[in-house]
Amino acid sequence: MQLRDMARALRYQERLAPLVADHPAGARLARLLAAELALAGGDAVRALGLTGAASARPEILLAAQATVRAGLPAPAVERLQTWVTLNPTDGTAWQALSNAQSAQGLALRAIRSEAEARVAWLDYPAALDRLRAAQELARRGTPDHIEASIIDTRARAVESLLREQALER
Repeated sequence: MQLRDMARALRYQERLAPLVADHPAGARLARLLAAELALAGGDAVRALGLTGAASARPEILLAAQATVRAGLPAPAVERLQTWVTLNPTDGTAWQALSNAQSAQGLALRAIRSEAEARVAWLDYPAALDRLRAAQELARRGTPDHIEASIIDTRARAVESLLREQALER
């Protein structure tokens, strides 16, 4: 797949599936590989079917990518929002949530989620930049006053983290 030879990647994946059918962990990984290949090949619906309703991180992230590419970001937003609530330091999940929210037209929330990804990756200057961009967007008039309040609170918290980080140096 990385070599952009999808035909060969699919042949290898088809050969792999029966070899690991009797091993639950191997079968799961083969199924995730098949979903990733389907997604890379542009078949988001098949990828979504292969991810199932499992609540493990790989399935959630692959399902989120598939639903966004299929033009159905709402389920991805819901699942990812739950995931990041329980796992707030998962920067990759925050970034996936940002992509899903952006696809859903939730610009303010998408920017905040991107900032939360930066916080999770300990990139406080970039997080503060994203939060300030969100504050500016909110000032231009947003109907989402609760989200604007959360952004203001998070901006103050990230400013504090940035000051602490500067003192440590």
